[in-house]
Amino acid sequence: MIDRYFNGRLIGLVDFEDVVVEQRAIEFTDPAIPVRGSHLAVIVPDDGLWPAAKVQISPDVAEVSVEFVLWAIEKARELVQRDSSGG
Repeated sequence: MIDRYFNGRLIGLVDFEDVVVEQRAIEFTDPAIPVRGSHLAVIVPDDGLWPAAKVQISPDVAEVSVEFVLWAIEKARELVQRDSSGG
């Protein structure tokens, strides 16, 4: 189980396969950001290769701290590696 707490806040996490564009999206929502919906997502191509992953930040969010972005990237990497190793 992945620890979803960032600076004492429980972060919303949605992990799904987007079959339309053949990619995996791991979305993060921080309750401290006063905008509804996902705030940033780590997108992994369907081949599952981590070096090809990208970060998308919602256009509705004015800014996201570097600390939160780095935390989200690390959590997404943990999920991708866990799934690729069958764990």
